[in-house]
Amino acid sequence: MELIKNPNLPFMSWRRYGYIFSGVLVLIALLLLIAKGPKLGVDFAGGALVWVKFEKHLEISDIRASLAKIGQEQASIQKLAGTNEFVIRSVTKVDPDKFASEVIAQLQKDFVDNPLDLRAKETVEPKISAELTRNTVIGVLVAMLLMGIYIWYRFDFRFGTASVISIFHDVLITIGALILTNREFTIVVVGALLTIVGYSINDTIVISDRVRENRKKLRGIPFVDLINTSINETFSRTVLTGSFVIITLFCLLFLGGPVIADFAFTLIVGLIFGTYSSTFVVCALVTEWEGKFPQKRK
Repeated sequence: MELIKNPNLPFMSWRRYGYIFSGVLVLIALLLLIAKGPKLGVDFAGGALVWVKFEKHLEISDIRASLAKIGQEQASIQKLAGTNEFVIRSVTKVDPDKFASEVIAQLQKDFVDNPLDLRAKETVEPKISAELTRNTVIGVLVAMLLMGIYIWYRFDFRFGTASVISIFHDVLITIGALILTNREFTIVVVGALLTIVGYSINDTIVISDRVRENRKKLRGIPFVDLINTSINETFSRTVLTGSFVIITLFCLLFLGGPVIADFAFTLIVGLIFGTYSSTFVVCALVTEWEGKFPQKRK
């Protein structure tokens, strides 16, 4: 199945526009990371989570007004779509277990005629959250390194190096988007980031494999043309695969409820830029490298 028959687009002629676009986005992401920083969820900052279900209808404003009486009006409150269930999160410096007990007691006191059912109560100590943060950073960096080593071993050192740069590019821009939209950085989001690392390399592998095949079939053509031909030959597959995955993720984002929304949003941003970077980061950098330091063709 081909969405576009025999495309012949000069991708590498546009690579300088890609450098500008990527450079601006990476700079914005770095500024957001330094100036604002990620909004850490309970998993990373320590604190408490309380998940309750009421028998009768309530609004978030009702819950917030009740929590204000115990000084927790700044707590994050999410109402699960189509239900009377609320997830209350707070990055609190007091005993998280005490916080959860106070929240439940206050809600029971203010809504006597609307019984609640405690669905879940979780606490994360600061020591655990610090260890989790460290392991998260190590996990993402190790995944990036191993992906780069695989591409180097399987295809080419230049593609391997460019792949690591592109993964860093994708993860950084995705984190910037999370900060910009004020979404919480939770363990679920970490799972999405690691998924992006795996998916981002997928399209790079497909293009790298086609470049390797075309090196044998199209001997004597300029390297830029070799890269363009390889990208065009995989273009239809890239558009089809990416489109179906992203459509599915949009369904999760808008229909899956607040619990899965941050996960879906992270993947949408990451997969869009993961697909983009395979061409305008990996292939563009390899093309520049080849132009300055030509390799002998085998």
